[in-house]
Amino acid sequence: MKASGVPIGRNAMKASEGKLGRIFLVRLEPGDDGAQAIESFAAENGIHAAHVYILGGQGMAGIIAPDREGKPGLRLNSDAPRGGPAWEGAEAVVQELLGIELLRVKDPSSGRETLAKVASPKTRVMTRPAPQPEESGPGTIPVYLFNAEFN
Repeated sequence: MKASGVPIGRNAMKASEGKLGRIFLVRLEPGDDGAQAIESFAAENGIHAAHVYILGGQGMAGIIAPDREGKPGLRLNSDAPRGGPAWEGAEAVVQELLGIELLRVKDPSSGRETLAKVASPKTRVMTRPAPQPEESGPGTIPVYLFNAEFN
């Protein structure tokens, strides 16, 4: 498969464009159950896709995405706890994402949740050239070439 004459392979990724919807600041109260409280908030407010920053002990971040039944779930960065002391008194900024279709599934090889589908009317393939020897090493800034291939 090629996008604009560039082979798609190991150095390619898909990017989907959406828009920000509503933005919420949510303060967790004592007794709230961390990630589950954010998931309940999303369900109650009809949020199907969002980016979440949790301000508190560990500075966690995650993505709200539905599972196959449409239930929103919070996929956190890999080492973040889903509950416990790191969530006590935390505040979360929930940024709703519009125009992006997400699907949260379990990866059978790792057992971790991952996104199986990221799509929008403006999904494109982005390729990265392999770094040249003089461009590798600490402080290197990757350059992304945008090659449009819309759904």
